[in-house]
Amino acid sequence: MSGLDGSSGSLRVLWRYVHDMRRFLAVMMVLELVGNAAALSQPLIARWVLDELKAGGSLSRPLMVLGGLAVIGMTLSGACTLFLGRGALRLVTNLRCALVRRVLGGSVATVERRPVGDVLSRIGTDTTLLGDTVGDALVRSAATPVVVLAALVLMGTIDVLMLGVVVGVLVITALGEMIAGQRIREATERTQGRVAAMTSSMQRALIAFRTVKASGTEQAESDHACAEAEAAFRAGRRAVRVEAFLGMLTAVSVDVTFLAVLAVGGARVASGGIGVGDLVAFLLYVMFLGEPIDSLAFTIPQIAQGLAAVRRIEALRSLPAEAEELPSRGRGSGRVTRTGSNGGPAPEVRFDGVWFGYDDRPVLRDVSFAARRGLTVLVGPSGAGKTTLLGLILRFADVDRGRVLLDAVDVRELERDKLRRRLAYVQQEAALLGETVREAMLYGVPSPSSADVRGALRAVALDDWAGSLPKGLDTPVGERGVAISGGQRQRLAVARALLRGADVLLLDEATSQLDAVSERTLLESLAREAQSRVVLAATHRVSVAAKADQIVLLIEGGVRAVGRHAALLRSDPVYRELASAPSWASEAGTEP
Repeated sequence: MSGLDGSSGSLRVLWRYVHDMRRFLAVMMVLELVGNAAALSQPLIARWVLDELKAGGSLSRPLMVLGGLAVIGMTLSGACTLFLGRGALRLVTNLRCALVRRVLGGSVATVERRPVGDVLSRIGTDTTLLGDTVGDALVRSAATPVVVLAALVLMGTIDVLMLGVVVGVLVITALGEMIAGQRIREATERTQGRVAAMTSSMQRALIAFRTVKASGTEQAESDHACAEAEAAFRAGRRAVRVEAFLGMLTAVSVDVTFLAVLAVGGARVASGGIGVGDLVAFLLYVMFLGEPIDSLAFTIPQIAQGLAAVRRIEALRSLPAEAEELPSRGRGSGRVTRTGSNGGPAPEVRFDGVWFGYDDRPVLRDVSFAARRGLTVLVGPSGAGKTTLLGLILRFADVDRGRVLLDAVDVRELERDKLRRRLAYVQQEAALLGETVREAMLYGVPSPSSADVRGALRAVALDDWAGSLPKGLDTPVGERGVAISGGQRQRLAVARALLRGADVLLLDEATSQLDAVSERTLLESLAREAQSRVVLAATHRVSVAAKADQIVLLIEGGVRAVGRHAALLRSDPVYRELASAPSWASEAGTEP
């Protein structure tokens, strides 16, 4: 019963997908039925031909009508196939775009928990399977019962006894096809899930391809991906067995029906109950029924695959979007004054008693501090909550308790897109989005001037490097930026952030891959930028902390101390121990 419930639920979802196409599908249904009506008329015309032969009459008229009906049927069938194919492509394109928007518009925490390969499989493979269902199987499977019923009615006008034979075989065949369709849907859903797991495995290995090579784990990764491929094979093998049984069932049912009708009909002709023309017409209808029965044998697996795809696609479509909390709920007016580099008072970011956790696991505990104009550095051991604090400013997630304020306004009172336009963010693994250096540098930056671009390159000490590239800024960066070193990627990401002209610059270990000279140049540039905006940086490097106007020391999700480098060295033993650690001092090439 649960399987049937799942199928009916998937059918309801499928209908929602095609709801906007209902008029188009209705027209296609009419074309399909008219084409089949032309085919259904042909056995009657054949009986006419036989009757004319028996009576010695002219065959010209019945043959002309027979030829005309054949042309009409073929033309309408071809037109239906063409238009259905185009309609299916449009549905798949619209659905893919909707899924892309849903995923990219989803919350960071929700999307990042899903394997990338699984998401790509649902957007690509599953939508293709759904398109196959709509493009051919849906309309023809809906038209087939009508066509079969019409054929049975016409058979009944010829001979009721032979009709009973046909109906008996059809009922047995229909039951077998229903059971087979359910089995195919279940097996297909398992197959698609395993294929998605294999894609995710390969995605992970290719993203970290150098690590795989350096670790000598090619065989282990290959075994993992191949294990998922074998699991997909086993699930698909079951579907193939059921499809083979279904094809055999339909072929046997057509042959059994033909032979049974021939036997009963021959007896009826011999007894004088019907004429030879009636028997020939009835046998032609039996042969005609073979086509829709074969069509069902083909479309049932298609529909089963489509319903399995619907369930997987719907899981992606149901991803929660980033919810907006507007208007004000008493936390602030919602008005924000543009400040910083655009003139006026400097911006301020304030954490006011912030608590936050993941899945009931606390990460931040009662965090309170303010970051004003200048360079504020977040320091602490790994897992202390530094990256989480930056994410809360960007509203990648919202606090459990407390407030994050931008210019005295709770960030939850601000629309996300307007909030993020005031922020610039550089993450530790600096991604380059774009095919060329220019596109990567200007990603998300609205129309900067050439002077601004040159200034940003100088600020991160990449002006000479950019000038030495074969095609300048139009040089390709390579897949995932592998043609550019890690330090160059970080500096390009910082240059992109500077070009945004944002009030608040958020840096997550943005100097971790820089040498001492490049880091010194970048810190000097950040010091200039910090004169007119908030620069909030999470770091493990003492050289960055030493330049800060304010240091926030985080321990186990709470603020232990706030101050400048020299003062904290004197007053706080935990900071002194942290700053003296080799992992801090050696990275910058200096001693605290």
